[in-house]
Amino acid sequence: MSIEQRLHEIRRESSSDAAGDPERFRRVALTRTEMMSQGDAIRATLEANAAPLAQIAADLADRPIRRIAMVGCGDSWISGHGVRHVAERMLGAVCEPCEAFDFATYGLEVTDAETVVIGLSSSGKTEPVIEGMKAAEARGSYAIGLSNTLGSPLMEEFPGALHIRATRGGWPTQSSTAAMALKLALFASVAEARGQDTASLREALDDLPGLVDAVAQALFEPARALAARLARADLVLLAGAGPHYAPAAFGAAKLKELAPIHAYAFPLEEYHHYRTQKAGDPMFLLAPDAASHTRAVETAIMSRGCEGLCIALVPEGETEIAEIADVVWHLPPVAWQTAPILYSVPLHLFGYHAAVERDALGLGAPRLGG
Repeated sequence: MSIEQRLHEIRRESSSDAAGDPERFRRVALTRTEMMSQGDAIRATLEANAAPLAQIAADLADRPIRRIAMVGCGDSWISGHGVRHVAERMLGAVCEPCEAFDFATYGLEVTDAETVVIGLSSSGKTEPVIEGMKAAEARGSYAIGLSNTLGSPLMEEFPGALHIRATRGGWPTQSSTAAMALKLALFASVAEARGQDTASLREALDDLPGLVDAVAQALFEPARALAARLARADLVLLAGAGPHYAPAAFGAAKLKELAPIHAYAFPLEEYHHYRTQKAGDPMFLLAPDAASHTRAVETAIMSRGCEGLCIALVPEGETEIAEIADVVWHLPPVAWQTAPILYSVPLHLFGYHAAVERDALGLGAPRLGG
């Protein structure tokens, strides 16, 4: 088989990076619809899964849990970074977001009967996810599948099955945020079955759909204006600490998929260990909490020092970073457990608008020398 034949066999994406590619912009349009209805998807997902969550919680109530592996590819993998700390605090087990191919290829030696494997795939048939889950189950692990697609292997072949009431006709937005909310509800259900108080998390999940919708509406136009300002940028950086690496990585993914340009996400601290930002480079700085605030302030200062452009996402009332950053988006108060979900929404908006603004200028993917 020739390289060209193998490329055709391997390539799964039907759209291209070319300016105005009709298939890509069909999906860009669907992304707008889906990102603006994330609150509904989260609400429907949580309401629809009460019974299966109760069954999984009953299965796990008395089962020793030493490790939780959250397995996925792309945004399905990234979503685990946003919720892992909630699982660790509530269940007292190490919780690891695992890239599915890596897990299936390298990560099975430490899986056993005290491991819970949570596999996430929108289609429900992503091969590395299913292969890793089956192999872990053969070693005694308890396997839970999350998918948008009823009747898929992920929903049929494992003890636990949770249906995400979201669509993914465009690039992932609601399919990721609703999945994160569902994982949080799963952790709460298991913790409750073990006699723990989860009132604060339950309240946060109840509040989440309304907050998501409010932020989508409030920042739609600011995101459009910023995208118009940065339409010719070929590179965007995004940084966040701890669970807030997840929204940064979602933001990078949307820019690579929709715009399509180079975009890189990294943990906040890593900004300071390389010459990361150059003059003129735009960087989204996610700073939702007190824990990372001081380092985020220093990052904003460094961004100004290298003549970069800093776009800060901070809570309402924050002033220290706001005085340093070039652009500031204030988000409403949100519980720490659900903050990574809420802070993903403005970056979905920017990715969408970047695609539209670049298309208006006839721009596709950046090319070497052009």
